[in-house]
Amino acid sequence: MAEKTGSHVFVRSDGQHTEAVHAFLSTLLNIIKDHNPSHIAVAFDLPGGTFRTEEYSEYKSGRNVIPEAFDGQLDLIKKMLGALKIPALTQENYEADDIVATLTRQGSEAQYKVLILSGDRDIFQLVTDDVTLLYPVTTGPSKGIQRMDPAAVEKKTKVPPRLYPDLAALTGEQADNLPGVPGVGPGFAAKWLHEYGDLEGVLANSENIKGKKGEALRENIENVRRNRRLNQLVDTLNLDVEFDQMRFIPDLQELEAFFDEVEFRTIRKRAQDILGPVIRALGAQVRTAGEEPMTDNGVPSGPTFEPIRTDDAITVKSAADFRVWCEHAAHVGYGRDASGNAIEVPERLKGAVTLFPVIDVPVAREGVKVTKTKIRAAEENPVLRGIILTSKESSLWINLTNISEDLASAFAEWVSDPQMRKIVMDLKNQRKLLREYGYKLDGAIEDPSLSSYMCGYIAAANRRLFAERIEDLAEKYLWIPQQEFSELVFPEEAPSLFEMPGEENLRYFTQVSRVIHELARILHFEMQEQGQLKIYEDIELPLLYVLADMEQAGIAVSDALLNELNDTFSSRASMAEEQAKVLIGGDVNGEPLNLASVKQLQTVLFERLGLPKTRKIKSGYSTDSESVADLLTKVSPESDGAQFLIALQAYRDNIKLKQTVEGLQKAAVADGRVHTTFQQNAASTGRLSSTAPNLQNIPIRTDEGRRIRGAFIVAPKILDGVEYEGLLTADYSQIEMRIMVHLAADEKLIQAYADGEDLHRYVGSEVFGVAPEEVTPQMRAKVKAMSYGLAYGLSRFGLAKQLNISSDEAGELRTNYFKRFGRVGRFLRGVVKQAHNDGYTETIYGRRRSLPDLDSPNRTRREAAERAALNAPIQGTAADIIKIAMINIHRRLQEENLKTRMLLQVHDEIILEVAAGEREAAQRILVEEMSEAIELKVPLDVQVGWGKSWEEAGH
Repeated sequence: MAEKTGSHVFVRSDGQHTEAVHAFLSTLLNIIKDHNPSHIAVAFDLPGGTFRTEEYSEYKSGRNVIPEAFDGQLDLIKKMLGALKIPALTQENYEADDIVATLTRQGSEAQYKVLILSGDRDIFQLVTDDVTLLYPVTTGPSKGIQRMDPAAVEKKTKVPPRLYPDLAALTGEQADNLPGVPGVGPGFAAKWLHEYGDLEGVLANSENIKGKKGEALRENIENVRRNRRLNQLVDTLNLDVEFDQMRFIPDLQELEAFFDEVEFRTIRKRAQDILGPVIRALGAQVRTAGEEPMTDNGVPSGPTFEPIRTDDAITVKSAADFRVWCEHAAHVGYGRDASGNAIEVPERLKGAVTLFPVIDVPVAREGVKVTKTKIRAAEENPVLRGIILTSKESSLWINLTNISEDLASAFAEWVSDPQMRKIVMDLKNQRKLLREYGYKLDGAIEDPSLSSYMCGYIAAANRRLFAERIEDLAEKYLWIPQQEFSELVFPEEAPSLFEMPGEENLRYFTQVSRVIHELARILHFEMQEQGQLKIYEDIELPLLYVLADMEQAGIAVSDALLNELNDTFSSRASMAEEQAKVLIGGDVNGEPLNLASVKQLQTVLFERLGLPKTRKIKSGYSTDSESVADLLTKVSPESDGAQFLIALQAYRDNIKLKQTVEGLQKAAVADGRVHTTFQQNAASTGRLSSTAPNLQNIPIRTDEGRRIRGAFIVAPKILDGVEYEGLLTADYSQIEMRIMVHLAADEKLIQAYADGEDLHRYVGSEVFGVAPEEVTPQMRAKVKAMSYGLAYGLSRFGLAKQLNISSDEAGELRTNYFKRFGRVGRFLRGVVKQAHNDGYTETIYGRRRSLPDLDSPNRTRREAAERAALNAPIQGTAADIIKIAMINIHRRLQEENLKTRMLLQVHDEIILEVAAGEREAAQRILVEEMSEAIELKVPLDVQVGWGKSWEEAGH
């Protein structure tokens, strides 16, 4: 048995001291509990010398002899790390600090926040906004682990972290036996560094430093340079471990065996409590059948029932049992963490239950593979099979395919009760699904798919399935490796789902429900920390319900007009294709010309027609739309090459228009109305997009686009007892320009808007030095392109290309603009500078857009991020404004008991379907709420249109 022989002294029964092992483990457990690291590694020095001792043999020679009691404990610590699956890293000829520097660089490059636990002052040089030093303080009032960010380092050393090696080179490091400049302490050294910029500046100006200290410096320049070489940490080591191998997934069984070996007792329970949740990650195990539900203090909380269990979820079959479970769930707490502290939970989530609709999904079994296509089809056309409800304590399974009448009634009552708080992932879609099955969902107060978006998560294009998004979020916020989910989502063999709820499938769905439940809590605090909670609660969550109503309403389309347009675009595409065939003589290498074939186009353009080569791609040279447009500027307009390119463009344009029309026809099959799906969490700027069909793709300023808009019409018949008389549309005029003027606070531009001037004509008169009436359409077009281009980070070369002018003329145009409107230039430069400092931009309302590539060593990526930084506050604020307007319009229509309803929001435009006799009231609400959505230094201008179709209502 281990014996505690004195203060913090532990000795095993065979006499082996273990106090260092105990202290190491205790500190490590504190770090894990307090900081939840996803990756951990420990660096050790090797015995013998390093490249530093080769240069300076006295380096670290004055260090104390290791106490005899420490013998054998280092090996035990490394063995313990092996049980914890934490790499113990060493490197020949280098110190542990160099390993730490290398790991820090790797972690930062992988966009992780890095924590370093070390008492070595050399580590100060690694501290940044994303790298924090946990610095042990052993004496004084600050005793304990001190968090050292850049400000804390500077407060302690009087210099920023990057200058600490310079400071230490001047003052010396006693711990490393590096002598400094005699008589020069940290105060004088810091003063010199601030005065001359860095160490090289100090040494270059050593002759200007007077007195004994200056003389001492000049006499010790070589020592100072040596110190600087030795205290610079090396961050380019080739370590014997991959970064992902440092992911923290401990093995409790191995750790238990180690505890037996070192005879630890008290700390064993603490380790289990702290490490258990990390390993289990999916949450506490559901209580076994028949257990009495308990409150946080261990007192039975009321009536119980005998559930029928199916693996981890309780299957409920009676209304009475369902009500008992719901009553208990509404009052159960989140319990306590591994250290016995009450788990912090937002007030709004206390008593909330996660509601997870389970749909019929394909399951792999012998001879049948599950593909993403099959799963996507199941998600797009969901068949509801049941509901899993999850509280902190347990999960409940309701099989809707075999449900009694009284249970169905009890569930319907509960799900529609606004007082019963619910957490629902993908709330808008789940609300729609439940409505199709006769259940009205109310009382939903949290949607992790939306809150994760507010924290910066946007699903990658190849990770948009529900299961994939859950995997991403569980790994990002709960440390659950993706393979733990994948094994359940794609089992090699499993019974057909819902012949009976298969154990594998129900276990998976139960785990998903628990993950959603915990994500809601974690993401709430994450939003709070990032300052996004108010936008989420005031804008995004209320908007979700508005969008759900808009999707349900849809918008009517004219089948006859769509058929006519389909025929027109098909005919035009065929004509363009025939023209292209004639120009090249029919076929390509013996095959009929296919304008959709990149390979054939490469042969025609660059071999047969001999056109200039475009940008290189894997398969040859690019034939995309941008390359084709560029080629047209390089060939004679009368040549066969130019005519072929024009025919190719016409073919592509009309095929795209035909596909748009066919998408509308397909979407409107059921009821003659298009019910697009609004994507609230897909754009990093905060803007809405739409899918199935994508209405953003309809051209705005072309005749073809206007004709397609003409097919969107007011309801041709009475719907639900309501007759609709027309479509009312409204959009903001120059909203992004107005926001930029507001943010830049340029007095000239503010006055121009206040006076009702044509802004682009006014700017043209200032830039070109002529009277407003003398500004030609060409001048106006140039300054308009430049004004918008500035907000999108358009360079002078980009402006030159867009306006087809020389780069010199474009540069002169920009120079003249900034001479007249200097505050705009200062604002734009300030936005980029602030984004570099913060790593993100913010809208007027505080919506963040993270831009990690601002620090990218890749110039192209960095400049793209800087352009995004210019526009994000402007475009994001515009998105916020129109969302606020939509929420308020929707509310006002309901408050005034109007039958008029909002149908669409496309770009900056809102479309209402107006009930008979309500046009005046609807227009008043529309204009008031859009105009008053925000108070800027310039007025918001709202333009309104009316008509029987979207095109007729245009303005």
